[in-house]
Amino acid sequence: MGNSLSLGDALHWLDSHINIERNSHAEFPPPSLVKMREALRLIGEPHKSYPAIHVTGTNGKGSTCRMITALLMAHGLRVATYMSPHLEVLNERILVDLEAISDSDLVNELLTLKLLEEHTGKILSWFELMTAAALSHFDTVGVDVAVVEVGMGGEWDATNVIDGEVAVVTNVSMDHVEILGPELSDIAREKSGIIKPSSSVVLGVDRRDLLDIFLAKPSQGAIVLGRELEIRSNVQAIGGRVVSFRTRHAAYDQIFMPLFGPHQGHNAALAISAVEEFFGRALDLDVVRAAFERVTSPGRMEVVSRSPLVVLDAAHNPAGMASARISISSDFSTVGRWHLVASMLKGREPEAMFLALGSDKIASVNVARTRSLRAMDPEEILKGAEAAGLSCSVFDTVSDALEAAANSCREDEGVLVCGSIYAVAEAREQMVGKKN
Repeated sequence: MGNSLSLGDALHWLDSHINIERNSHAEFPPPSLVKMREALRLIGEPHKSYPAIHVTGTNGKGSTCRMITALLMAHGLRVATYMSPHLEVLNERILVDLEAISDSDLVNELLTLKLLEEHTGKILSWFELMTAAALSHFDTVGVDVAVVEVGMGGEWDATNVIDGEVAVVTNVSMDHVEILGPELSDIAREKSGIIKPSSSVVLGVDRRDLLDIFLAKPSQGAIVLGRELEIRSNVQAIGGRVVSFRTRHAAYDQIFMPLFGPHQGHNAALAISAVEEFFGRALDLDVVRAAFERVTSPGRMEVVSRSPLVVLDAAHNPAGMASARISISSDFSTVGRWHLVASMLKGREPEAMFLALGSDKIASVNVARTRSLRAMDPEEILKGAEAAGLSCSVFDTVSDALEAAANSCREDEGVLVCGSIYAVAEAREQMVGKKN
């Protein structure tokens, strides 16, 4: 491949590295940021050229990052955003002003890292390489601030090479327990690792024992949802929700956002508070309203069809499914029954996830295996659905499952695609059309 790469060659080289999103965590060495820090040092420590807001949590990280980005952009800043996983193309993970990195820029960043690897003999993981590429790209193009989403956990995540001026924790619930720890307290301690002595902290955690873990970390002070930060109203509206907040600095009333689900009010409160802490002041209400009117969150309670109604939601753990249950009951209350299209990854507990979603409005469950190498056997998902009291059928592909669900819909029924980001991505590809 020499000193030049095609996009295909670059992605093939990237995919030759250990990837926790595709393979078992058992292949990984003990957690360490040593190689990541060394790689960044050798390419000039690009992550130190701009301030950052660092976001972790079990659910809601992506939506919160998009809201923070929209607010910062509305203030005239050039904003980098690093998020994972992607829905359709890898480039979606590395954004500047919400525009994905070009193929040529992605290839150039990966080529630099390939040459570095050949020179030093030190091998990074797939996610470490992507994170290094993102942090380098943001420096190359010149940004005012970066919004960085943790891939998993916090303390040992590759993104934790940054020292966020603001650290945001959306929530803590059970997920990735085989890696982060068996107890919620273990997960909280791992996520608390993004809090640095120089960080202002915004917390969406409600359990006192977990909250204490975050508050014990040295920081510049913490804003806690339900204490210094309050959701005053969070109501359904045509095409989204209208929310009002009281923060440490101001009150923000009657803000419309074209997103569905009460949980988005929670995310919006954290986003506003995070940007307040970044600027150290109240935000202009008109600027906040303008930002939220334009915010999007693909694959999160996203309506991709009205006839029949098809909603995509990347809920992939019991807490996410419980949130989806609340959302379909509140924001889609006119829908009599739902036909599910579901796929899950290995390590999930299908029965627990289906029980969290509830069975009162579920007419059927269509199960399929996604293209992910970590996809769970559909028969295992079927057993979980049946144990939860649901009627279930197995299909060869998500596309087949979606088509059957749509054809089953009566006038007052809808389709909900959930269970994994991969199921949502494949359904979105079918419904919206592949971008690239």
